[in-house]
Amino acid sequence: MASVSRRAAMRAAGAGAVAVGVAAVGAAAAADEPKAPKLWPLEGELKVHSKYLYRYFLVFGGDGQKCALYGADHGRESDQLAGLKLPARVRVRGVLGTAHHAGGTKSPFPEAWTLYMDVHEVEALK
Repeated sequence: MASVSRRAAMRAAGAGAVAVGVAAVGAAAAADEPKAPKLWPLEGELKVHSKYLYRYFLVFGGDGQKCALYGADHGRESDQLAGLKLPARVRVRGVLGTAHHAGGTKSPFPEAWTLYMDVHEVEALK
């Protein structure tokens, strides 16, 4: 068996601790990075509402469920949707969310919850 000096053992232990510390810091930095949002697909008939809280919406399901459609930056106007000839059946992918509109005296619209999607991809279907 080879004899190891105390000084060599301390250097090796110190280098190992530094390597473990660097790995731990690297893992913590990777954990702090924001994850990309999940893009959900929806398919239905694209419609336009000119005077409501949202301009574009998707009607899907047999019972007339609606989902408001916004641009990827949550803007009311979406260039991707504006280019489609209506009526159109579309498949959209984007980030889903809900929004509450308080209604009341400051708005002509009643209090309501809205299911919306910030659209990232649009595909016209036949």
